[in-house]
Amino acid sequence: MKNVLILFFPLESTFGGGERHTLRLVEHLSKRGYVFYLASSCRVLLEKFHERRWPSQKTWSPPEPTSKWSLFLFPWLFIPGWFWLTLVLFRYRFGRGVKTVYCLSLTEKILITPIARLLNMRVVWMEHVGFHPWLTRSPLRFLYRWWSGLAKIVVISEALKKQLRELGLPENRISVIYYGFDFGEIGLGDKPAPPLHRVQYVVGSVCRLEQEKGLEYLIIALAKVRPMIPNLTLRLVGEGSDRKRLEWLAKNQGVHDITQFVGYQSNPREWMKDFDVLVLPSIRRESFGAVLIEALAIERPVIASRLEGIPEIVHDGQTGLLTTPGRSDEIAQALITLYQDPQLARQLARNGRLFAEESFPVEKMIDQFSHIL
Repeated sequence: MKNVLILFFPLESTFGGGERHTLRLVEHLSKRGYVFYLASSCRVLLEKFHERRWPSQKTWSPPEPTSKWSLFLFPWLFIPGWFWLTLVLFRYRFGRGVKTVYCLSLTEKILITPIARLLNMRVVWMEHVGFHPWLTRSPLRFLYRWWSGLAKIVVISEALKKQLRELGLPENRISVIYYGFDFGEIGLGDKPAPPLHRVQYVVGSVCRLEQEKGLEYLIIALAKVRPMIPNLTLRLVGEGSDRKRLEWLAKNQGVHDITQFVGYQSNPREWMKDFDVLVLPSIRRESFGAVLIEALAIERPVIASRLEGIPEIVHDGQTGLLTTPGRSDEIAQALITLYQDPQLARQLARNGRLFAEESFPVEKMIDQFSHIL
């Protein structure tokens, strides 16, 4: 048996790409003899583990020091947090035979990495998001650098690896392992590409409705292209704190009648199958963009920002179109290009599907993680 303890103490409990990745990893590696235990304060991930009857424990920890208020509290909670998480480590090391610790949040990385190494445990840090500014400007970054030499760090894109190297971390401690996808599960090719002429031209986006996703620039672009695409519809799949502002903006831009906010959907892939194009207009912190892979897997053309890890998926003019973050005029031009040239849209989607299938199979990801763990 290969026993692994997952530690995760996020500032907020959400179900995003990192959580989905963790579930996929546990599901596939469990079939290879790994046994995973979760100790976490994340309500969402604990619920998912409980639903699957995987071993899990809700436990306390200082809030992840990635905001002003949690940074202020962290020095006061450092000692009790270190003591409590050390007890958790002892319990799993000697009670469950755990020899590998898989760290998902900053809290446990800087609190218990040296203790885990003293207990002869392998430490793996997983990084799903960009490091600006929550780490690059943090007064705790020196601890991150110090303890990084005791851990194996896994990032999901070359862009994140570059950011860590700029922070002074040793290159030999960093491994890039891309997200892997089960293309049979996604439904590769189970619905043909959209026809050349449709009653409705659906532009869609699947993401959290937060400012960093740049959806305001997509709405503004929609207003610009509406006269040229009369059968246009914008469909936003997701929920978030920016929803009311975006609804107001759609009214202000005169496109509220063709903009649909459908909220959180448990199976967004079913919605993507009705898209003529998927747009991910992020303006910051887009370390990979897993939704782009899923769209390409079902042969939907994509438009995305030239940001962090996205260009490792979307090769401009080959597997999709890239735009400058925060430029609604470039998004508008890309939409017009794909609408007026459906043959180009289909070719980009086909190229993207082949690239995704070759570069991001789940088996490749699982093999690499098995070696790391």
